[in-house]
Amino acid sequence: MDIERNDFGLIEAPRSIDAEQAVIGALMLKPSALSQIDDWLTEDDFYDRSHRLIYRAVRELSGREQAVDPISMAEWFEVNGLADNVGGPGYFLDIANSTPSAANIVGYSEIVAEKGRLRAAMRIGTELTAAATGRHADSSIIIAKGMHELTQLQPAGTRGGLMPIKGALKSLFETMVERHAAGPGLLGLATPWKGINTWTKGLRPVFYVVAARPSMGKSIFAIEMAAHAALNGVRVGFFSAEMTEAECMARMVACVARVPYEWIEQPIDCDESELYWGRVTAAYDALCKADLLIDDTPGIRRGHMRARAMRAHRQKPLGLIVLDHLHDMGEEAGEEKRIAVGRNTQACKDLAKLCRCPVIAMAQLSRPPKTATIIHRPTLTDLRETGEIEQKGDVIAALHRDDYYDKNSSMKGIVEFIPLKGRNLRLGETIYLGNVFEQMRMTDWESDLPSFDASPSPHTGGWGRKKRGISYP
Repeated sequence: MDIERNDFGLIEAPRSIDAEQAVIGALMLKPSALSQIDDWLTEDDFYDRSHRLIYRAVRELSGREQAVDPISMAEWFEVNGLADNVGGPGYFLDIANSTPSAANIVGYSEIVAEKGRLRAAMRIGTELTAAATGRHADSSIIIAKGMHELTQLQPAGTRGGLMPIKGALKSLFETMVERHAAGPGLLGLATPWKGINTWTKGLRPVFYVVAARPSMGKSIFAIEMAAHAALNGVRVGFFSAEMTEAECMARMVACVARVPYEWIEQPIDCDESELYWGRVTAAYDALCKADLLIDDTPGIRRGHMRARAMRAHRQKPLGLIVLDHLHDMGEEAGEEKRIAVGRNTQACKDLAKLCRCPVIAMAQLSRPPKTATIIHRPTLTDLRETGEIEQKGDVIAALHRDDYYDKNSSMKGIVEFIPLKGRNLRLGETIYLGNVFEQMRMTDWESDLPSFDASPSPHTGGWGRKKRGISYP
């Protein structure tokens, strides 16, 4: 590869002064052309400092709806104490006169932006080299930082913009025709539970939060969801910030094989040993063939998680990302826990957009006071640390077990899945799941709910009417 060097043998920074002058000259001739480039061409894309300042001046003057001409420009530089950085009105006139037309401003701007990205890539490379040669270099942190910064150097054409709606309407119509031909069914990724599938219509490429207090089944929910998707041909990325890989695998095998977790941990001979070994062997074979990736880095930071997810996604698109759990993620240097949780939440939401797949994060709810005589069913206000989870989560639900707090509860063996937030999703219904935690799984609750009084119990809030699987208030 040819590398441009100057007379001293030093590498030349990528730049095109001619293109920069053409952009500035086009804006001198036709200031209204700024609207074609203003949302993606930045001041830093220009190599020449005087050109960066002129571009800044054009944007500021246009923003104030003032004239953009050599006289106004010279006055702007004078007022801002920058007159020494350009050659006065004559320099503006020379640039304008040397530009034949403003018609090609987008093309010139794309050249300027491309050179700016190349310089940024060089800067990132230099910083990575310096970091890698430091005394306390950490390769995982350096790689994550580099991948994150490089992914931000996207071409101008991918930076969005207002577009005619014809393309979006065509896509919608084609999707409707496909769904009509397919008949009734899910619109997204299936979960293992009928009631949740009915509520969500399948998981879409958005950010889901499933929150609960300790011992409600968050990790069981996460592992079963990941295993179900992977066994059905979906490429899954599973981040366990709380448990080790060995713990996750033991729980997953118990779930898929439907054998007691206690036996997985200590497979001693018993009357069911032959049955259990057969089921475990079948589960082992199925999971080995599944496209399931796991990362058990304790307290993983958002930069690492994002970089690793994106790397796996580029190798082969991910269809689901599961995080267990949000509050066990680490903080960046100097961050407060509350601030970190908010930023980690945004990182999960961003991943759903970047990978265009559902991202499910488990989250912690505040513990009830030890002196509480009434344990309320979870609400959005119980989310710990920050309101960012409530704001950023596209869909939020909570898990609740009444029998955990009241050993005499009529809801024994039932796990409530309580929808709390969801755009275009029906709220106010509770989905009931069966507790099979000894096998690290949950089932659809097919039977009628146990009988109970309509008034709230002393241990929890009121319930809905007696229904199978779903409660209607």
